[in-house]
Amino acid sequence: MSNKSVTIHELASLAGVSIASVSRALNGKPGISEALRARIISLSEEINYKPNVMARQLISGKTPVVALCMPPSPYEFSDRPYFVHLYQALTLYLHRKGLVPVLFAYENIEEVFSQASSAILLGATEDDRPEIFDRQKFPYVTLETGVGASVVIDEANGVYKLTHYLFKKGRKNMLFLGENIDISTSQGRLRGYRKAIGELGLQENFDNVPRQISSSLSAYRQMMEHFQSSEPFPYDAVICANDELAVGVIQAAEDAGYKVPEDISVTGFDDLPRFSNKITTIHQDIPKIAEAAVSLLSEQLDGLPPRVVEVMTRLVSRESA
Repeated sequence: MSNKSVTIHELASLAGVSIASVSRALNGKPGISEALRARIISLSEEINYKPNVMARQLISGKTPVVALCMPPSPYEFSDRPYFVHLYQALTLYLHRKGLVPVLFAYENIEEVFSQASSAILLGATEDDRPEIFDRQKFPYVTLETGVGASVVIDEANGVYKLTHYLFKKGRKNMLFLGENIDISTSQGRLRGYRKAIGELGLQENFDNVPRQISSSLSAYRQMMEHFQSSEPFPYDAVICANDELAVGVIQAAEDAGYKVPEDISVTGFDDLPRFSNKITTIHQDIPKIAEAAVSLLSEQLDGLPPRVVEVMTRLVSRESA
């Protein structure tokens, strides 16, 4: 038999039955004789028929919708450039599978179970979404949490390498600037910073920017308070948990009369287009993250055990450090 994939239509044609009969046979549903069920199953094994995601959803009566679920407030899709780029990449890979992504706010999470057949949980927050989907026995993939089927980023290692890079540049008094430091991503990035600082025998310094609509503006305001309250500024480098924070830090430093990177080195994380044009940062491969998430989702729909896929990062050196 050829290695070419066989569709459910072709299997039904070869068996001389309807698609509905094939569905009943393969899914153990009533409505056909046991003799016919055995013949369809035998034929499917003979031709190595493997139902694809689209076919499974069509024969089950569900639309091929994948819910992209946002975490609870204050996280919103529209004000996070990272989510916008990730959404674009997820859309591409889901469409290649014949699947349709639909964005769901946390407040509308109950609608997912009637309108979609699987989900990808966006945002590295520790909330109750996995428990909700587990209770419903609903297939899903998480991003950056390591819970169940999940795509994680080697963010701790990325910031670890970045801290050593700054040390080699002569920086010995580094401030880590996180955003909502209690969430998973900030914790991982802070962990990488603390590990490197400990190895280098330096003093830990970290500050937290509360999550607001504009990360850059929040970072700018917080840093201006630092610059105005201490003369001179006590740090020679600011390691930011994302590129948006780094943009605000750089603008505040320049407005306060400091030169970047001569007086203060500033780094980011994510390597977002436009935001990181001149920023030394840690690059995340967003298309690879999206591809891995869609691949894991297909495995969940196939009933395979959950696994974690790690996507590596790399340091990108630019003008700010």
